[in-house]
Amino acid sequence: MATITARVDEKTKLQAEEIADSIGLNLSSVINVFVNRFVAERGFPFAVSDPKTVQMFNRTELTETVSRAVKERRDVPKVPKSFYVLPGTDADD
Repeated sequence: MATITARVDEKTKLQAEEIADSIGLNLSSVINVFVNRFVAERGFPFAVSDPKTVQMFNRTELTETVSRAVKERRDVPKVPKSFYVLPGTDADD
């Protein structure tokens, strides 16, 4: 068994320990899970990106964006049922 030493700010460590404890693990086990997934995936087991380049929405912005998208689509013609009903089924079902 090997030992890994990592520096993490105290607040982050305490938060991580609290979360690990809430799911029945210690921090060493959490780090072990991460390292094993890192090896299995041959990289990070999640997307890693620069948070400055990722556009984040709060709930209000997201609601407004979705509302605008819905309004822009309101003039799209309806697709006839016969277009998406499977052969051999009744279009009125």
